[in-house]
Amino acid sequence: MFFLQLTRQFFQDMRARKLRTFLAMFGIGWGTVAVVLLLAIGGGFHAASKKAMHGMGEHLVVIWLSRTTKAYEGMQPGRQITMKSSDVVEMGRALPEIGLYSPEPRRSGLSAQYDNHRVKVSVSGVTPGYGIMRNMIPEPGGRFFNDRDVKARRRVAFIGNKVKSKLFDEGDPIGQIILLDGRPFTVIGTLQEKTQTSDYGGRDAGKVVVPYTTYTAMWGDQNVRNIVVRPNPVNDSEPMKKAIYTYLSQKYRFDPTDEGALSIWDTVEMDRFTDWFFWGLQALLGLGGALTLCAGGIGVANVMFLIVRERTREIGLRMAVGARDWHILLQVMLEAGLIVALGGLGGLSFSFLVIWAIQAAPTPEWLGQPQFSPLVSLITISVLAFVGLISGIFPARRAARLDPVKALEF
Repeated sequence: MFFLQLTRQFFQDMRARKLRTFLAMFGIGWGTVAVVLLLAIGGGFHAASKKAMHGMGEHLVVIWLSRTTKAYEGMQPGRQITMKSSDVVEMGRALPEIGLYSPEPRRSGLSAQYDNHRVKVSVSGVTPGYGIMRNMIPEPGGRFFNDRDVKARRRVAFIGNKVKSKLFDEGDPIGQIILLDGRPFTVIGTLQEKTQTSDYGGRDAGKVVVPYTTYTAMWGDQNVRNIVVRPNPVNDSEPMKKAIYTYLSQKYRFDPTDEGALSIWDTVEMDRFTDWFFWGLQALLGLGGALTLCAGGIGVANVMFLIVRERTREIGLRMAVGARDWHILLQVMLEAGLIVALGGLGGLSFSFLVIWAIQAAPTPEWLGQPQFSPLVSLITISVLAFVGLISGIFPARRAARLDPVKALEF
Protein backbone atom coordinates (compact mmCIF):
# COMPACT_ATOMS: atom_id res chain seq x y z
CA MET A 1 0.00 0.00 0.00
CA PHE A 2 2.86 2.37 0.87
CA PHE A 3 4.53 1.84 -2.51
CA LEU A 4 1.17 2.26 -4.27
CA GLN A 5 0.69 5.62 -2.58
CA LEU A 6 4.20 6.71 -3.56
CA THR A 7 3.57 5.72 -7.18
CA ARG A 8 0.25 7.61 -7.21
CA GLN A 9 1.99 10.66 -5.74
CA PHE A 10 4.67 10.44 -8.44
CA PHE A 11 2.17 10.55 -11.29
CA GLN A 12 0.36 13.47 -9.65
CA ASP A 13 3.68 15.37 -9.46
CA MET A 14 4.46 14.43 -13.04
CA ARG A 15 1.14 15.85 -14.26
CA ALA A 16 1.76 19.03 -12.29
CA ARG A 17 5.25 19.46 -13.77
CA LYS A 18 4.80 18.03 -17.25
CA LEU A 19 7.54 19.98 -19.03
CA ARG A 20 10.23 19.47 -16.39
CA THR A 21 9.49 15.79 -16.05
CA PHE A 22 9.35 15.30 -19.82
CA LEU A 23 12.71 17.04 -20.31
CA ALA A 24 14.28 14.91 -17.56
CA MET A 25 12.90 11.73 -19.13
CA PHE A 26 14.04 12.88 -22.57
CA GLY A 27 17.57 13.38 -21.26
CA ILE A 28 17.60 9.87 -19.80
CA GLY A 29 16.08 8.40 -22.96
CA TRP A 30 18.59 10.16 -25.21
CA GLY A 31 21.47 8.96 -23.03
CA THR A 32 20.10 5.41 -23.18
CA VAL A 33 19.92 5.60 -26.97
CA ALA A 34 23.52 6.81 -27.04
CA VAL A 35 24.76 3.93 -24.86
CA VAL A 36 22.83 1.22 -26.72
CA LEU A 37 23.53 2.41 -30.26
CA LEU A 38 27.22 3.13 -29.71
CA LEU A 39 27.79 -0.28 -28.12
CA ALA A 40 25.62 -2.12 -30.65
CA ILE A 41 27.26 -0.48 -33.67
CA GLY A 42 30.70 -1.00 -32.18
CA GLY A 43 29.89 -4.68 -31.57
CA GLY A 44 28.67 -5.10 -35.14
CA PHE A 45 31.82 -3.48 -36.53
CA HIS A 46 33.95 -5.78 -34.36
CA ALA A 47 32.11 -8.88 -35.59
CA ALA A 48 32.36 -7.78 -39.24
CA SER A 49 36.07 -7.05 -38.91
CA LYS A 50 36.78 -10.44 -37.34
CA LYS A 51 34.72 -12.21 -39.99
CA ALA A 52 36.70 -10.48 -42.73
CA MET A 53 40.00 -11.28 -41.01
CA HIS A 54 39.01 -14.92 -40.59
CA GLY A 55 38.22 -15.17 -44.29
CA MET A 56 41.85 -16.19 -44.76
CA GLY A 57 41.77 -18.52 -41.80
CA GLU A 58 41.29 -18.80 -38.06
CA HIS A 59 43.90 -19.69 -35.40
CA LEU A 60 46.39 -19.79 -38.23
CA VAL A 61 50.18 -19.47 -38.28
CA VAL A 62 51.95 -19.21 -41.64
CA ILE A 63 55.70 -19.91 -41.71
CA TRP A 64 57.96 -19.01 -44.62
CA LEU A 65 61.33 -20.75 -44.85
CA SER A 66 64.05 -18.15 -45.23
CA ARG A 67 67.85 -17.86 -44.95
CA THR A 68 69.96 -18.08 -41.81
CA THR A 69 71.31 -14.80 -40.49
CA LYS A 70 73.75 -16.22 -37.92
CA ALA A 71 76.81 -18.44 -38.20
CA TYR A 72 76.31 -21.81 -36.53
CA GLU A 73 78.68 -24.73 -35.87
CA GLY A 74 81.20 -23.49 -38.42
CA MET A 75 78.61 -22.78 -41.12
CA GLN A 76 78.27 -19.31 -42.59
CA PRO A 77 75.02 -17.32 -42.48
CA GLY A 78 72.91 -17.06 -45.61
CA ARG A 79 72.00 -20.75 -45.95
CA GLN A 80 68.51 -21.34 -47.38
CA ILE A 81 66.25 -23.51 -45.20
CA THR A 82 64.43 -25.98 -47.46
CA MET A 83 61.69 -28.51 -46.74
CA LYS A 84 59.62 -30.80 -48.90
CA SER A 85 55.96 -31.68 -48.34
CA SER A 86 56.90 -34.99 -46.75
CA ASP A 87 59.17 -33.15 -44.28
CA VAL A 88 56.30 -30.89 -43.24
CA VAL A 89 53.98 -33.86 -42.66
CA GLU A 90 56.70 -35.59 -40.63
CA MET A 91 57.13 -32.50 -38.44
CA GLY A 92 53.37 -32.11 -37.97
CA ARG A 93 53.08 -35.68 -36.75
CA ALA A 94 56.11 -35.36 -34.46
CA LEU A 95 55.13 -32.23 -32.53
CA PRO A 96 52.09 -32.45 -30.20
CA GLU A 97 52.03 -28.64 -30.04
CA ILE A 98 50.80 -28.64 -33.65
CA GLY A 99 47.07 -29.29 -33.97
CA LEU A 100 46.71 -29.09 -37.77
CA TYR A 101 49.37 -28.72 -40.43
CA SER A 102 49.87 -28.53 -44.16
CA PRO A 103 52.64 -27.92 -46.65
CA GLU A 104 51.70 -25.50 -49.40
CA PRO A 105 53.74 -26.07 -52.56
CA ARG A 106 52.21 -23.88 -55.23
CA ARG A 107 52.32 -23.44 -58.98
CA SER A 108 50.94 -20.17 -60.29
CA GLY A 109 49.65 -19.33 -63.73
CA LEU A 110 48.53 -22.86 -64.61
CA SER A 111 45.75 -23.31 -67.14
CA ALA A 112 42.43 -24.71 -65.88
CA GLN A 113 40.09 -25.86 -68.63
CA TYR A 114 36.55 -27.19 -68.92
CA ASP A 115 35.15 -27.60 -72.44
CA ASN A 116 35.96 -24.32 -74.17
CA HIS A 117 36.40 -22.33 -70.96
CA ARG A 118 39.90 -21.53 -69.74
CA VAL A 119 41.26 -19.58 -66.79
CA LYS A 120 44.67 -19.08 -65.19
CA VAL A 121 44.79 -20.38 -61.62
CA SER A 122 47.14 -21.08 -58.73
CA VAL A 123 47.31 -24.78 -57.77
CA SER A 124 48.49 -25.88 -54.30
CA GLY A 125 49.06 -29.32 -52.79
CA VAL A 126 47.74 -29.44 -49.24
CA THR A 127 46.42 -31.72 -46.48
CA PRO A 128 42.74 -32.11 -45.45
CA GLY A 129 43.46 -29.91 -42.41
CA TYR A 130 44.24 -27.01 -44.73
CA GLY A 131 40.56 -26.55 -45.54
CA ILE A 132 39.72 -26.26 -41.84
CA MET A 133 42.56 -23.84 -41.09
CA ARG A 134 41.82 -21.62 -44.07
CA ASN A 135 38.02 -21.61 -43.60
CA MET A 136 37.50 -23.14 -47.03
CA ILE A 137 33.87 -24.12 -46.54
CA PRO A 138 32.38 -26.07 -49.48
CA GLU A 139 29.11 -25.10 -51.11
CA PRO A 140 26.19 -27.51 -50.48
CA GLY A 141 26.65 -30.76 -52.38
CA GLY A 142 30.44 -30.62 -52.38
CA ARG A 143 33.24 -31.47 -49.97
CA PHE A 144 36.89 -30.91 -49.23
CA PHE A 145 39.18 -33.87 -49.79
CA ASN A 146 39.89 -36.31 -46.96
CA ASP A 147 42.63 -38.66 -45.74
CA ARG A 148 41.49 -41.42 -48.12
CA ASP A 149 41.93 -39.07 -51.07
CA VAL A 150 45.42 -38.21 -49.83
CA LYS A 151 46.43 -41.82 -49.22
CA ALA A 152 45.14 -42.98 -52.62
CA ARG A 153 46.63 -39.93 -54.41
CA ARG A 154 43.30 -39.29 -56.07
CA ARG A 155 43.07 -36.69 -58.79
CA VAL A 156 40.44 -34.62 -57.05
CA ALA A 157 40.27 -30.83 -56.87
CA PHE A 158 38.59 -28.23 -54.69
CA ILE A 159 38.10 -25.03 -56.67
CA GLY A 160 37.49 -21.40 -55.72
CA ASN A 161 34.12 -19.82 -56.41
CA LYS A 162 35.55 -17.46 -59.06
CA VAL A 163 37.18 -20.41 -60.82
CA LYS A 164 33.80 -22.13 -60.79
CA SER A 165 31.98 -19.13 -62.29
CA LYS A 166 34.54 -18.75 -65.10
CA LEU A 167 34.65 -22.45 -66.02
CA PHE A 168 31.04 -23.51 -65.43
CA ASP A 169 28.99 -20.29 -65.45
CA GLU A 170 25.81 -21.32 -63.61
CA GLY A 171 26.35 -25.07 -64.09
CA ASP A 172 27.06 -27.62 -61.37
CA PRO A 173 30.79 -28.49 -61.32
CA ILE A 174 30.57 -31.39 -58.85
CA GLY A 175 31.77 -34.59 -60.51
CA GLN A 176 32.94 -32.81 -63.66
CA ILE A 177 36.43 -33.32 -65.09
CA ILE A 178 38.67 -30.28 -65.49
CA LEU A 179 42.18 -30.10 -66.90
CA LEU A 180 44.90 -28.58 -64.73
CA ASP A 181 48.03 -28.02 -66.79
CA GLY A 182 46.61 -30.61 -69.18
CA ARG A 183 46.05 -33.21 -66.44
CA PRO A 184 42.50 -34.42 -65.64
CA PHE A 185 41.06 -33.81 -62.15
CA THR A 186 37.57 -34.44 -60.78
CA VAL A 187 35.93 -31.48 -59.04
CA ILE A 188 34.62 -32.61 -55.63
CA GLY A 189 33.85 -29.23 -54.10
CA THR A 190 33.67 -25.49 -54.68
CA LEU A 191 34.44 -22.73 -52.22
CA GLN A 192 31.49 -21.03 -50.59
CA GLU A 193 31.75 -17.29 -51.21
CA LYS A 194 33.36 -15.49 -48.29
CA THR A 195 34.74 -12.10 -47.32
CA GLN A 196 38.54 -12.12 -47.31
CA THR A 197 40.51 -8.95 -46.56
CA SER A 198 43.97 -10.49 -46.21
CA ASP A 199 45.88 -13.13 -48.12
CA TYR A 200 49.25 -14.32 -49.33
CA GLY A 201 49.67 -15.61 -52.85
CA GLY A 202 46.19 -14.52 -53.95
CA ARG A 203 42.59 -14.80 -52.74
CA ASP A 204 41.10 -18.24 -52.19
CA ALA A 205 38.32 -17.51 -54.70
CA GLY A 206 40.82 -17.86 -57.56
CA LYS A 207 42.69 -20.90 -56.26
CA VAL A 208 42.56 -24.64 -56.83
CA VAL A 209 43.81 -27.05 -54.16
CA VAL A 210 44.54 -30.77 -54.54
CA PRO A 211 45.88 -33.45 -52.15
CA TYR A 212 49.59 -32.88 -51.54
CA THR A 213 50.36 -36.50 -52.47
CA THR A 214 48.64 -36.03 -55.83
CA TYR A 215 50.47 -32.74 -56.33
CA THR A 216 53.79 -34.51 -55.64
CA ALA A 217 52.94 -37.28 -58.12
CA MET A 218 52.00 -34.72 -60.80
CA TRP A 219 54.67 -32.04 -60.35
CA GLY A 220 57.30 -33.60 -58.08
CA ASP A 221 58.13 -33.23 -54.39
CA GLN A 222 59.46 -29.72 -54.77
CA ASN A 223 60.59 -27.46 -51.97
CA VAL A 224 57.69 -25.75 -50.24
CA ARG A 225 57.50 -21.99 -49.96
CA ASN A 226 55.58 -21.94 -46.74
CA ILE A 227 53.99 -24.07 -44.02
CA VAL A 228 50.50 -23.57 -42.57
CA VAL A 229 49.91 -24.75 -38.99
CA ARG A 230 47.36 -24.38 -36.19
CA PRO A 231 48.49 -24.58 -32.55
CA ASN A 232 47.22 -27.02 -29.97
CA PRO A 233 45.53 -25.50 -27.98
CA VAL A 234 44.31 -23.06 -30.62
CA ASN A 235 44.54 -19.88 -28.51
CA ASP A 236 48.21 -20.22 -27.53
CA SER A 237 50.70 -20.23 -30.38
CA GLU A 238 53.91 -19.48 -28.45
CA PRO A 239 54.66 -23.10 -27.33
CA MET A 240 54.09 -24.30 -30.90
CA LYS A 241 56.41 -21.69 -32.41
CA LYS A 242 59.14 -22.56 -29.91
CA ALA A 243 58.72 -26.27 -30.62
CA ILE A 244 58.94 -25.67 -34.39
CA TYR A 245 62.07 -23.56 -34.01
CA THR A 246 63.69 -26.22 -31.84
CA TYR A 247 62.72 -29.04 -34.21
CA LEU A 248 63.85 -27.30 -37.40
CA SER A 249 67.06 -25.89 -35.89
CA GLN A 250 68.11 -29.38 -34.81
CA LYS A 251 67.16 -31.02 -38.11
CA TYR A 252 68.60 -28.35 -40.41
CA ARG A 253 71.41 -27.19 -38.10
CA PHE A 254 70.87 -23.52 -37.55
CA ASP A 255 70.91 -21.34 -34.45
CA PRO A 256 67.58 -21.78 -32.59
CA THR A 257 67.71 -18.06 -31.71
CA ASP A 258 68.05 -17.07 -35.40
CA GLU A 259 64.72 -15.33 -35.94
CA GLY A 260 65.64 -14.49 -39.52
CA ALA A 261 65.70 -18.17 -40.54
CA LEU A 262 61.90 -18.32 -40.40
CA SER A 263 59.37 -15.61 -41.22
CA ILE A 264 56.20 -16.08 -39.17
CA TRP A 265 52.74 -14.58 -39.64
CA ASP A 266 50.88 -15.33 -36.41
CA THR A 267 47.17 -14.61 -36.81
CA VAL A 268 46.55 -15.94 -33.27
CA GLU A 269 48.52 -13.00 -31.87
CA MET A 270 46.85 -10.68 -34.39
CA ASP A 271 43.42 -11.88 -33.22
CA ARG A 272 44.38 -11.22 -29.61
CA PHE A 273 45.56 -7.69 -30.44
CA THR A 274 42.41 -7.04 -32.47
CA ASP A 275 40.19 -8.20 -29.60
CA TRP A 276 41.99 -5.89 -27.17
CA PHE A 277 41.72 -3.00 -29.63
CA PHE A 278 37.99 -3.45 -30.11
CA TRP A 279 37.39 -3.93 -26.40
CA GLY A 280 39.12 -0.59 -25.88
CA LEU A 281 37.00 0.95 -28.63
CA GLN A 282 33.84 -0.49 -27.07
CA ALA A 283 34.85 0.90 -23.68
CA LEU A 284 35.44 4.33 -25.24
CA LEU A 285 32.09 4.26 -27.04
CA GLY A 286 30.32 3.03 -23.91
CA LEU A 287 31.97 5.76 -21.84
CA GLY A 288 30.78 8.40 -24.29
CA GLY A 289 27.23 7.09 -24.09
CA ALA A 290 27.41 6.78 -20.31
CA LEU A 291 28.51 10.41 -19.97
CA THR A 292 25.52 11.44 -22.08
CA LEU A 293 23.30 9.38 -19.79
CA CYS A 294 24.89 10.94 -16.71
CA ALA A 295 24.10 14.37 -18.13
CA GLY A 296 20.48 13.25 -18.25
CA GLY A 297 20.83 12.15 -14.63
CA ILE A 298 21.82 15.69 -13.68
CA GLY A 299 18.54 16.85 -15.19
CA VAL A 300 16.65 14.31 -13.07
CA ALA A 301 18.50 15.47 -9.94
CA ASN A 302 17.59 19.09 -10.68
CA VAL A 303 13.93 18.16 -11.10
CA MET A 304 13.97 16.29 -7.80
CA PHE A 305 15.64 19.20 -5.99
CA LEU A 306 12.88 21.47 -7.31
CA ILE A 307 10.21 18.99 -6.20
CA VAL A 308 11.74 18.78 -2.73
CA ARG A 309 11.90 22.57 -2.51
CA GLU A 310 8.31 23.03 -3.63
CA ARG A 311 7.08 20.34 -1.22
CA THR A 312 9.16 21.45 1.78
CA ARG A 313 6.08 22.42 3.81
CA GLU A 314 4.32 19.15 2.92
CA ILE A 315 7.41 17.14 3.94
CA GLY A 316 7.62 19.06 7.23
CA LEU A 317 3.94 18.33 7.95
CA ARG A 318 4.39 14.62 7.26
CA MET A 319 7.43 14.45 9.54
CA ALA A 320 5.56 16.36 12.24
CA VAL A 321 2.76 13.76 12.28
CA GLY A 322 5.16 10.83 12.55
CA ALA A 323 6.68 10.10 9.13
CA ARG A 324 10.15 8.60 9.47
CA ASP A 325 13.24 9.88 7.67
CA TRP A 326 13.38 6.74 5.56
CA HIS A 327 9.77 7.32 4.40
CA ILE A 328 10.78 10.67 2.92
CA LEU A 329 14.05 9.26 1.59
CA LEU A 330 12.29 6.35 -0.10
CA GLN A 331 9.62 8.56 -1.64
CA VAL A 332 12.13 10.88 -3.33
CA MET A 333 14.34 7.95 -4.40
CA LEU A 334 11.34 6.14 -5.89
CA GLU A 335 10.23 9.20 -7.84
CA ALA A 336 13.73 9.69 -9.25
CA GLY A 337 13.94 5.98 -10.06
CA LEU A 338 10.61 6.05 -11.89
CA ILE A 339 11.72 9.01 -14.03
CA VAL A 340 14.94 7.17 -14.92
CA ALA A 341 13.08 3.88 -15.53
CA LEU A 342 10.45 5.42 -17.82
CA GLY A 343 13.05 7.45 -19.71
CA GLY A 344 15.29 4.40 -20.03
CA LEU A 345 12.40 2.24 -21.24
CA GLY A 346 11.58 4.79 -23.91
CA GLY A 347 15.23 5.00 -24.93
CA LEU A 348 15.55 1.22 -25.14
CA SER A 349 12.39 0.96 -27.25
CA PHE A 350 13.61 3.62 -29.64
CA SER A 351 17.04 1.94 -29.81
CA PHE A 352 15.42 -1.37 -30.79
CA LEU A 353 13.57 0.38 -33.62
CA VAL A 354 16.74 2.08 -34.87
CA ILE A 355 18.74 -1.18 -34.74
CA TRP A 356 15.95 -3.02 -36.55
CA ALA A 357 15.85 -0.31 -39.24
CA ILE A 358 19.64 -0.46 -39.73
CA GLN A 359 19.58 -4.25 -39.96
CA ALA A 360 16.79 -4.10 -42.55
CA ALA A 361 18.58 -1.48 -44.65
CA PRO A 362 21.53 -2.26 -46.95
CA THR A 363 24.78 -1.41 -45.16
CA PRO A 364 28.45 -1.74 -46.18
CA GLU A 365 29.77 -5.21 -45.41
CA TRP A 366 32.77 -3.80 -43.56
CA LEU A 367 30.48 -1.95 -41.13
CA GLY A 368 28.52 -5.05 -40.14
CA GLN A 369 25.12 -5.19 -38.48
CA PRO A 370 24.47 -3.63 -35.04
CA GLN A 371 24.33 -6.30 -32.37
CA PHE A 372 22.18 -5.91 -29.27
CA SER A 373 23.95 -8.45 -27.08
CA PRO A 374 23.35 -9.45 -23.43
CA LEU A 375 26.50 -7.47 -22.60
CA VAL A 376 24.98 -4.31 -24.09
CA SER A 377 21.80 -4.90 -22.07
CA LEU A 378 23.78 -5.47 -18.86
CA ILE A 379 25.89 -2.34 -19.34
CA THR A 380 22.86 -0.20 -20.17
CA ILE A 381 20.82 -1.42 -17.20
CA SER A 382 23.83 -1.00 -14.88
CA VAL A 383 24.41 2.58 -16.02
CA LEU A 384 20.69 3.36 -15.69
CA ALA A 385 20.64 1.95 -12.16
CA PHE A 386 23.71 4.00 -11.24
CA VAL A 387 22.24 7.19 -12.71
CA GLY A 388 18.92 6.57 -10.94
CA LEU A 389 20.70 6.07 -7.62
CA ILE A 390 22.93 9.14 -7.93
CA SER A 391 20.19 11.43 -9.26
CA GLY A 392 17.87 10.50 -6.40
CA ILE A 393 20.15 10.06 -3.40
CA PHE A 394 21.20 13.70 -2.92
CA PRO A 395 17.73 15.28 -3.21
CA ALA A 396 16.38 12.46 -1.03
CA ARG A 397 18.98 13.02 1.70
CA ARG A 398 18.24 16.73 1.67
CA ALA A 399 14.52 16.07 2.06
CA ALA A 400 15.04 13.50 4.83
CA ARG A 401 17.23 15.89 6.85
CA LEU A 402 14.74 18.76 6.87
CA ASP A 403 13.88 20.19 10.28
CA PRO A 404 10.07 19.77 10.58
CA VAL A 405 9.69 23.10 12.43
CA LYS A 406 11.62 25.08 9.82
CA ALA A 407 9.93 23.19 7.01
CA LEU A 408 6.48 24.18 8.30
CA GLU A 409 7.58 27.83 8.36
CA PHE A 410 8.73 27.65 4.69
